[in-house]
Amino acid sequence: MVEELFGHTEDVPDLYVDSVRVGTSLYTITLDVGIQGIPNAPGAEKPPTTPLAHIRMSPQHAKVLGRLIMKNIDLYEEKIGPIQIPPEVYKDIGVEPDD
Repeated sequence: MVEELFGHTEDVPDLYVDSVRVGTSLYTITLDVGIQGIPNAPGAEKPPTTPLAHIRMSPQHAKVLGRLIMKNIDLYEEKIGPIQIPPEVYKDIGVEPDD
């Protein structure tokens, strides 16, 4: 199905990320994605992050993408069960949990 939508995908990078930094401007949302390094690395306050890609899109596209991601997370949780997020994660990113 992916090839029907996007054509040949053999040369497209397949990435796993565990770090995302979001930037916004009037016309663009940017996702800087990467992999976090080892916590408590000598001389580092936070684990170092290796950047892998910069993803840019319109705010409209980002809003639709966010809704699609939440729809799929809801389906996942219906099938598998709730995804537990430690309270300190919400505090670190400055958002409230969706109770």
